[in-house]
Amino acid sequence: MRILSLINLKGGVGKTTSTAALAYLLAKEEKRILVVDNDKQGNISRTFSQFSIEDRNGSMHMLKEGEAKSCVKETRYKNIDIITCNLAMESAERDVLMDCTKKQHDRYQKALGEIGQDYDYCLIDNPPDIGMNVINALVASNEVVIPVKLDNWSLDGLGLLTDQIRQITLLNPKECQIRLLITDYERTKTAEAAERWLREKSGLSVFQTKIRHSKATIDSTLYNKPLPEYSVRCGASRDYKNLILEYGL
Repeated sequence: MRILSLINLKGGVGKTTSTAALAYLLAKEEKRILVVDNDKQGNISRTFSQFSIEDRNGSMHMLKEGEAKSCVKETRYKNIDIITCNLAMESAERDVLMDCTKKQHDRYQKALGEIGQDYDYCLIDNPPDIGMNVINALVASNEVVIPVKLDNWSLDGLGLLTDQIRQITLLNPKECQIRLLITDYERTKTAEAAERWLREKSGLSVFQTKIRHSKATIDSTLYNKPLPEYSVRCGASRDYKNLILEYGL
């Protein structure tokens, strides 16, 4: 099972949209997908119609107990299962930080390893911070994708984030690749200049595929549907299909 974490310390850059789109498109290719909602806001749990404010048996349980099998829920989509999240993640993180009897950073790695034979891909949707749940996700991951918009607020701190990710993934016995994904792209002089800087000066690996700006992206969240299901023909959906081809997923 290949494990991909999507993360950025800036919100609103397309982490959840990208996670849901990739999961949906890979499932259409008959790949078995496990989505892990690692964000207490539970947005991707809502996308797949599995959010519950009262649920305690999701990624919160996986973080505390290092066990995933009992947390897996089926979705309405063939080939897609999910481990959900909600505000209970806050207390789970506190409990883990206070638990000095066992390692804190490798609980996802062990838990997901026990069910790895059941899936081809695990996609982890992370919050815009680096707490103990995100550290666990990064330690477990084979690959990290950083969705980024081409504006100053989104680019600010990108170097620091990648340095932090590299430090955390040193705890991972597997080599972990980090790549940037340009999202919400609109062709302007400013965006073109920012893209040139990313590709030529940042020292970071950037996907050739860019995800174009699309009104359908916002609309799909209102209907709790992955973007390629809501609007199969919009430019962004076609871009996500191209991303899968480029990534070799």
